[in-house]
Amino acid sequence: MIQEKKRIQWIDLAKGFCILLVVLQHASELTEVDYPLSVQAFGFRMPLYFILSGLFFKQYEGFAGFLKRKTNKLLIPFLFFFIVTSVIPYWVLDRMQHWPYVFKFFYREERVMFNGPIWFLLCLFEVNMLFYFVQWLSGRISAKHKVPIVLALSLVIGFTGLMLGVYSVNLHLYFDTMLSVLPFFAFGWWLLRHSNVLTSPVNYKRDIPVAIGCALVLLFFATPVKWLVNRVTVYDLPVVYLCGIAGTMMVLLVSKMIGRLPLISYWGRYSIMVLCSHNLVLYVMCPLLKRYLSGGALLFVSFAVAMLACHLLIPLMRRFLPHVTAQKDLIKV
Repeated sequence: MIQEKKRIQWIDLAKGFCILLVVLQHASELTEVDYPLSVQAFGFRMPLYFILSGLFFKQYEGFAGFLKRKTNKLLIPFLFFFIVTSVIPYWVLDRMQHWPYVFKFFYREERVMFNGPIWFLLCLFEVNMLFYFVQWLSGRISAKHKVPIVLALSLVIGFTGLMLGVYSVNLHLYFDTMLSVLPFFAFGWWLLRHSNVLTSPVNYKRDIPVAIGCALVLLFFATPVKWLVNRVTVYDLPVVYLCGIAGTMMVLLVSKMIGRLPLISYWGRYSIMVLCSHNLVLYVMCPLLKRYLSGGALLFVSFAVAMLACHLLIPLMRRFLPHVTAQKDLIKV
């Protein structure tokens, strides 16, 4: 079984692939330039992160310890980057808006923040709390049948969240998205503990065909679910979880077969730092680059500049901001 304290290189690689897709998507949005297979990327990019998080779910010594650890790893980084970046007056980008996002987010229930990508940290914190309750409740219902009850409850909760998306009903602080993505987290929890796909040695005869099959599912059935606003059509409901899991398994199996790619694995290891900083770089660089570039060149250069900037920022954040980037605990556990 994978031990949480020992780093697994191919897991870092999978995180690296995921954060690259995140940065690419945000570069695409700010440059208004699309990229190939963007719909397929939408289908599994965020589910991959939730499944990876579910892999390493652990109750620790009880809910108090669990809460402290998740606060250190997720909530404190979210609050730090949210507050720091929200004090930037929004009129820098739009002179019709004068309130810092910190006020708009809490008092006007805005879902989009100035440093938008950090929404994931808050949502992941909430998903951890919800799943802790689900697996505790399942054990109380029947310790013998805990696993199927956990998966069934997670699916019921997940489809409830998706139905809110179908009817365009949003809950404050991403609670609707929290409900929708719970099955991905539960799948990751199940995958590590009740399957040998990730813990067994690489088997190319098995892993390559399965990865190709997952890629084909994603290619033909992927749907661009926008998890930030929890929007999905009723016609896409049957394939939302299928494509999210298929895309994730494709990335996990490919990463396991490769093992390690120095730069990408490094970015994956410190993906929380890239997540919290890349959009700020893009906000600054994209308007400047638009003066000289367009089309695919604009997207590629914007993406490359953002990754270079994040690469240079990682050592600085590790040294000067370890307690707010999940490298050290701010709350003693």
